[in-house]
Amino acid sequence: MLCSYSKALSSAGFTDVENAFISEYLPVSSGDAVKVYLYGLLLCNNSKADCSLEEMASNLNMSSEQVMDCFYYWEEFGLVSVISREPFSVQYEPIRSSYSAKPKKIKAEKYTEFSKGLQALLPSRMISTSEYTEYFNIMETYSIKPEAMLMIVKYCVDRKGTDISYRYVSKVAKDFGNRGITTVEKVEKELSSYVLRTGLLERILKAMSVRRAPEIEDLTLLKKWTSELHFEEENIVFAAEKIKKGSMAKLDEFLLDLYSTKSFSKEEISVYLDKKKAVYDLAIKINKALSIYVEVLDTVIDTYTNKWISYGFSEDALLFVASYSFKSGKNTLQDMDELVENLRKRGFITLSAVGDYFEQLKTADEFLSKLLLTAGINRKPTPWDRENLNMWKSWNFSEDMILEAAKLSAGKNSPTAYINGILSNWKNDGVFTIDSISTDKKPDTQEEYNREYERRRSVAMSRAQKNNERASELEGFMDVYGRINGIEKDLAFAEIAGNVDATSRLENEKETLIKNANEMLAEIGITLDDLSPRYACEKCKDTGYVGTKRCDCLNKI
Repeated sequence: MLCSYSKALSSAGFTDVENAFISEYLPVSSGDAVKVYLYGLLLCNNSKADCSLEEMASNLNMSSEQVMDCFYYWEEFGLVSVISREPFSVQYEPIRSSYSAKPKKIKAEKYTEFSKGLQALLPSRMISTSEYTEYFNIMETYSIKPEAMLMIVKYCVDRKGTDISYRYVSKVAKDFGNRGITTVEKVEKELSSYVLRTGLLERILKAMSVRRAPEIEDLTLLKKWTSELHFEEENIVFAAEKIKKGSMAKLDEFLLDLYSTKSFSKEEISVYLDKKKAVYDLAIKINKALSIYVEVLDTVIDTYTNKWISYGFSEDALLFVASYSFKSGKNTLQDMDELVENLRKRGFITLSAVGDYFEQLKTADEFLSKLLLTAGINRKPTPWDRENLNMWKSWNFSEDMILEAAKLSAGKNSPTAYINGILSNWKNDGVFTIDSISTDKKPDTQEEYNREYERRRSVAMSRAQKNNERASELEGFMDVYGRINGIEKDLAFAEIAGNVDATSRLENEKETLIKNANEMLAEIGITLDDLSPRYACEKCKDTGYVGTKRCDCLNKI
């Protein structure tokens, strides 16, 4: 810290206290509560703001719990906000914002007899003013009769002993108040019901290997299970036996699961557990087939296994899919999920249907491998290749025609895209058989040659123009295409300068750009070559014919 108060100046300074606090809150609050509030103001206004809870308690000659209780007291009236419990941290609020909600002025003499009775129940310690105030507020808020409140305190003392924390007593009292148990008669009935059902609660706790005595909160859960969820007592004990080393909270969660599946009897609970175990075992088998290990299976079961089963997939079908997914190099649960979703959309659910589908994929991949080799591509088929094949077949092309296009694409920079372009042109021209591929005769005269050449050139120019218009409508294509055209100049400069690294980098970039561009153009069934008027091959340029022999590539226009 650059500047700070000296201890002497800090001690000689002032701490502002709003008049509203002195006139409205101080008279009705305990000395400890006022002491804590004022000391907190001191910390807020001085460099001691980093004082810990323990230090503050020591300075005030109080315990840490007493200091916290006082802050909780002020929090109820909106004068402070407890913003963190660990570590304990408090934020002071302006009093004017809480002025209209100032605490009720509770007259202690109203509860004189209650106070005497309370102290008699807790003879081992003196009850603080803040504790009395807490009980007074609960009785005022929930309209609990003082005699009923004493019965609640006695119950808590019987359960926990005389050194019980008053926060536990407050919790129990508020629970009673929320449920409308506010009179002696109602509290007596509630506690009698608890005593009568203590035996059942002890059996439930013992079934779960819980070594403690039943508590009033357990009775609340038991009423929920019997009255709201409609479980019979013996079936609750049976369910508890199935979750050994559990807790009442875990049993509550388990019974809610059983209720959601309408499993109420012992037989129904057993069937539910058998199914749950089967799903658990299946999840382990699937993970093993994928060659992965997951320490906590609950998330896997909730996210994947239960969903796949709900789709109608059998265990054999899912294990078959897992095995195929692993062999395909996609051995994650996310990869398998994508495959299962794809099978579901296609209607392949049973083991036989899944097997037939994978057999079709195998046959298709065998043809694709042949197709790629024919086009001069030495790699395994990819999902993109499969999509292209499905598209070409949807255009009504046979495998023989597709192979014929592959032959013509061999040696090109992007053979797959070139195949797509050839098939697109054949589709537009109505060419669907090998016999119908153009075999035009060579023109007999120069005049016929010129006429044919111009006709084809005009057709090529018109087609290229239309293709460019369609391509320009593709999002992001013109940026890629513009870079392709500009990269040639960059390559030329790099080659002239003898910059091998730059040349290699630009060539790689060009290859990537061309691939991206052709993938975009595949959506509309054309390639980059289709954006230029192709009326002859590179060898022929724009001559159309070489000598007396017709140029074969003229047929590709």
